[in-house]
Amino acid sequence: MPVSIKIIPFSDSLELYGEPDFSSVFSLAGHVSISLSSPSFMFQRWRRTTRALMQSLTVTFEGQSEIITPDIGYASLRLCSITRELVNGEPVDLSNEGHEDSNKSCSWNVIFDIPVPGWLPTTSTYGDRGAIEVGTRYALYATATFIYLEEGGSSIFSNFCSPFGCRTHTINAPRCSVSLARFAEIPPVLLSSSSVFPMALFIVDALSGKDGTEIDTSVIPPEILKKIQVIASIPNTVTLDEISIPLILRLQGNELDSSQRERLRITDFTVDVEQIETYRSTPSLDCVARFMVPPRTQQPPSFPLRNAHSVHTLYEAGLLATPYPSKSTSTRSFSLFDPSNSGKYIISGDGRVFMHDYTNGDGITRSPSENWYVLEANVPLAPEPHQLDWAGIRSRRISEDSPLFSVCHLMHIALRCVYEQPNGEVLSECLHFSLPMQHVRVAVPQINLSVADRTIVGAVELQKSALCHSQSLPAYSQLFYSNGERKIDHSTPLPLYEPPPSASSSSSFALDNNDDIRKSVS
Repeated sequence: MPVSIKIIPFSDSLELYGEPDFSSVFSLAGHVSISLSSPSFMFQRWRRTTRALMQSLTVTFEGQSEIITPDIGYASLRLCSITRELVNGEPVDLSNEGHEDSNKSCSWNVIFDIPVPGWLPTTSTYGDRGAIEVGTRYALYATATFIYLEEGGSSIFSNFCSPFGCRTHTINAPRCSVSLARFAEIPPVLLSSSSVFPMALFIVDALSGKDGTEIDTSVIPPEILKKIQVIASIPNTVTLDEISIPLILRLQGNELDSSQRERLRITDFTVDVEQIETYRSTPSLDCVARFMVPPRTQQPPSFPLRNAHSVHTLYEAGLLATPYPSKSTSTRSFSLFDPSNSGKYIISGDGRVFMHDYTNGDGITRSPSENWYVLEANVPLAPEPHQLDWAGIRSRRISEDSPLFSVCHLMHIALRCVYEQPNGEVLSECLHFSLPMQHVRVAVPQINLSVADRTIVGAVELQKSALCHSQSLPAYSQLFYSNGERKIDHSTPLPLYEPPPSASSSSSFALDNNDDIRKSVS
């Protein structure tokens, strides 16, 4: 065909920064290359000039989500569809006059810039491991309409040819895949030596029970367990590069009497980090409104996806049926621990953590009811996926919420309490609670760092060789707040002749470390 078009984005990946935001947009720019050549025919000594009248040129950015699961079958959703018309006003006359015999085509580049919504989920593959290319995908599409003008007549006839004598041709460019990746912004000042992001405090409302769900009447009396105050602290955000998570538990029993503190022991605690993946066959109306996806009239099967998986034809033809039509969700959950890691931590000593007095540096002795008993541990995560199931490798993902697929993370903690009754009977029970976690991906500029300037996060060193993504220019959200006010980077060091700035805590919930009794765990 004498005319061809091709989409050439400036980058085949788009990096989104910060949390999903419905009010923010990111720019996806590039150009559509239009090539015009003269075809050669047998018994023709020279090639004729090719002229074409380009009437329209549209470029569309479209995102789609597809899932295939054994119990809910196939489901699809159009996430977005943004179209821009690149030919405004009069049609454009294209000609390769003077270059008919050239081996290279005449080319024109038409620039485009598409605003991509900031709430879109990242590109990912999920669902049945036997289905290839199922998940969240994005691509660019371009369509051009032309009228070929016959050369050899007068220029007046060529420019004002009748539409009855010139047929309109529609040309589609090859699909151009675009990958979306989301990165969290690293705080300018590291507030913790063991984590990239600051620690978050949780005042825990623990549930008692032997297995976490049932309450047994023969266990420790609930009026005793309710007097145990628990404050947990974990990073408010965890990066995918981190292979260990710092955990701090603070225990206090200021309402326990002396007899109860004597009989109550904390022997051990168990930790587990769980990843929960939820698959949906149909998003709810609230979900559709919240994510601002196209209306139902623009969703399949009314308006098919441009690049749907081939299995959708089998479901539409009735050759494949949904195993459980009444079921709308499917869940896969698994631990992020290595199989050899039990997650159990034994507390050294006799376990009577509420019995100890503490004397601070001023010689003032604190009573046991005023002390916070502190447990600290680094919770290791499996560095590599180690198990396989119907949805493929159980790999660690970022925490994300989308209309058909969501991923959340929880840290489950169980404190084992042992209580000795006055009659000598020993009762055992666990206090269970779960902490929400946010797993993210971070990007660091590719710069040469000296050994002293490298950032160490636990056992992981964020170096240039370990970075898959980088940014050449900072994102808007890194330079300005949402209201347009410029961000000031306070991490820039002061001149050497000035004293360094004094560090201050940004936590609104402060505990006196002098009142803590820190206990090692093994």
